[in-house]
Amino acid sequence: MHVVREYGTSHEPEALVKVLGDPKFVLPRLFPPVKEVETRGTSFQAKGRFLGSSFSMSGEVYVSVDAVTYPFVLLAGSGKGDGRLTARFSPGSLVLAFDYDGWMNRLSGTFFMGRWFSNFGKGLEEEVRLERVRRKV
Repeated sequence: MHVVREYGTSHEPEALVKVLGDPKFVLPRLFPPVKEVETRGTSFQAKGRFLGSSFSMSGEVYVSVDAVTYPFVLLAGSGKGDGRLTARFSPGSLVLAFDYDGWMNRLSGTFFMGRWFSNFGKGLEEEVRLERVRRKV
């Protein structure tokens, strides 16, 4: 599965890197079934339920000056999948790219993913602004 979305933004790339480099901010907003996110250094562990199935997502966060990358493994029962979420920043633009191969392809397809990515962009400007104020970024 491959999904790419571009969002306009008034936030500087440096601020976006700090805010979107936090899995506790990004994962529940982009993937509504994620209900719990724990971080330890650059590692994260997320848990949730999707269509009646419990799942866990674990991975790392890699931050550079103009991008944040989340390589991850998604587990549910005996199902496993590998993926990568990448956020690239440039002045006035945020591009999210999601690549995934695994058990979730059958369940989520493009219907859920498309809606989740669209909803993520709807309130993004204000949510990032509020998070910047909260973090003093």
